[in-house]
Amino acid sequence: MEKWPETYWKRPIPTAHWQGVSLLTGLIVITFLFIWECYWRIEGYDPGLEESAELWVIERAKVKPENPDEVVLLGSSRIAFDIDLDVWEQDSGGIRPAMLARVGTNPYLFLKELSEDESFKGTIICGITPGLFFAPDAAPTSLDVKAYLKHMESRSKSAYTDFLLSVPLESAFASLNKEDLSLRQLMMRHLRLKNREGAQVMPPLPPYFGRITRDRRYHMWSRMEHDPAIQSYVQQIWMPLFQMAPPFAGEGLDHYILSVKEMVQKLNSRGAKILFLRCPSTGELLDLERKMHPREAYWDRLLEETGAPGIHYEDIPELAGYDCPEWSHLSRSDAVSFTRELIPHVHRLLAE
Repeated sequence: MEKWPETYWKRPIPTAHWQGVSLLTGLIVITFLFIWECYWRIEGYDPGLEESAELWVIERAKVKPENPDEVVLLGSSRIAFDIDLDVWEQDSGGIRPAMLARVGTNPYLFLKELSEDESFKGTIICGITPGLFFAPDAAPTSLDVKAYLKHMESRSKSAYTDFLLSVPLESAFASLNKEDLSLRQLMMRHLRLKNREGAQVMPPLPPYFGRITRDRRYHMWSRMEHDPAIQSYVQQIWMPLFQMAPPFAGEGLDHYILSVKEMVQKLNSRGAKILFLRCPSTGELLDLERKMHPREAYWDRLLEETGAPGIHYEDIPELAGYDCPEWSHLSRSDAVSFTRELIPHVHRLLAE
């Protein structure tokens, strides 16, 4: 076997001011990171935690078994943005809900998991976004639901350790926003491909417009609340996104509602409760939802066949007057008043 020449691994180290080079390199890196952070702060980004399976599992673990006072919020982004947890806790006698909604998903599998958990005896408030709840495989992030449930079953100690280590950084730096500011997301935003014959590009997902806290509270981005250009941009994203998949119909809808009915019955049989909630939507998106998911064929039928109580915002005057800045979610201030006005109706229906 031929040996490497001795001069190959005994190379002389060039003479240089290595301490100065290291210091200069460090200063360049720190300066770049400072400028990068300042740029995105000026653009309106705030520090916030990443939506992750670990964060969801931590919140799920807060749900105490055999406790009839537990309140769990399921659904997609509307209930996550529209329900203010602090207000709910204040106005409901200190009961703080567990926020288990996941943006852009159908809560069907989360609902199934809770219905099969014999130790759960609390109350579920399940948000219904028609384009997601009645088309379970249509959402781009639907696979996250299965990943979250799998993570709950096979969670490792290192996952929690990684989460604890990431919290201080994510809470301090806006530029660590993986949802919007990762290299992949930035490239996808600026290098959009066009539809071609035989290759249809998925409609873009909305950009960052909310921050998430450690207890999974969502708050709308201030620029989304006040900037008409950003509002219009997201509004036009919703339209093709909500038309990606046709809703359940015919026998498919029959089987789907029957399966939800069975879940409701399982919950009720052990004293647990469930209430369905239709949060506000406005503008052209509301018109589209009414066209694709007529109320009598979907919402009314869901309540009738499951026997579960439900609150549709259009049925209650004090809930019907809200305007969604980008047609689908409430602003931070509106979420506070919406929650406060919603709670008495929730308590009334659950007490009947």
